[in-house]
Amino acid sequence: MDWEGFDVHVLIPENRELLYTWDRDLGCELARAYNDAVAQDLKECAHPEKFIGVAWIYLPDVEESCREIERAVKTLGLKAVKLMGGFKDANLGAERLWPFYDKVCELDIPILVHDTASDRAGHPNPALVGIEQLFLEADNNKLPFLLAFPFRYIVDIGSLILRGALKEFPNLRICFVEGSASFVPWLMNRLDMDLAAKERLGKAPSEFFSQIWLSAFAAESSLRYVCDFWKGHNLTVGSDYPHGDPSATWKEGTVKMVKEMEGVSEPDKEKILGGNAMRLFGMEPV
Repeated sequence: MDWEGFDVHVLIPENRELLYTWDRDLGCELARAYNDAVAQDLKECAHPEKFIGVAWIYLPDVEESCREIERAVKTLGLKAVKLMGGFKDANLGAERLWPFYDKVCELDIPILVHDTASDRAGHPNPALVGIEQLFLEADNNKLPFLLAFPFRYIVDIGSLILRGALKEFPNLRICFVEGSASFVPWLMNRLDMDLAAKERLGKAPSEFFSQIWLSAFAAESSLRYVCDFWKGHNLTVGSDYPHGDPSATWKEGTVKMVKEMEGVSEPDKEKILGGNAMRLFGMEPV
């Protein structure tokens, strides 16, 4: 962190062990065990102020998820919750999830969304859009990672907006990570093509992006266009440490890469490097 220039690091849960493919009892038990372990690690580490602990919940059981996130925040002191995106029977805008969003707003914490292409054994995540076709491309096994994340996020962002979840919960803050951000201008325009949505929602679908954050890729040269298009953007950045995925920039120096971006203003760089993340987590500006 010192070498990269990060003051605070968000501890996002590992993905592949935490898919929603477990049965209900085991999934809920995993959530409690994981959250206890994070809280214990933060309690025992030398510099807890440098880390933001993030809870995980077994989202298919909404009632238990509400109980567990309240325990994770009020008893364990965790500061956010991580979702695996929509699951097989529900995209993120589904009304069955709204009681959980109500609880998250009550606790005033953000949601971080980070899906995964497969489990440890290589079985495709059934919730990802088109994942079976992507895994058929054996000659390029990076396709599930490169394409499935933004596809899934496009579906869930559209679902959250058009099904009215963000209208119902105007204080809900959701960040989609490791799926890049350059699709945002296209998605804003595409959602606004639903001419009936503005009347139904009270404002254009694209205006609900004030509640949505995206963790950009530090080598994403097209961010200059996103910043120009998405005025008042909620772009932030992650290093993907300690993974070796194509989006992992920690070996090259994530902060350095953002600072050296061409065509991005200094104010926008400051927002990407810290200002937007501080707003996401409700932190006071330094």
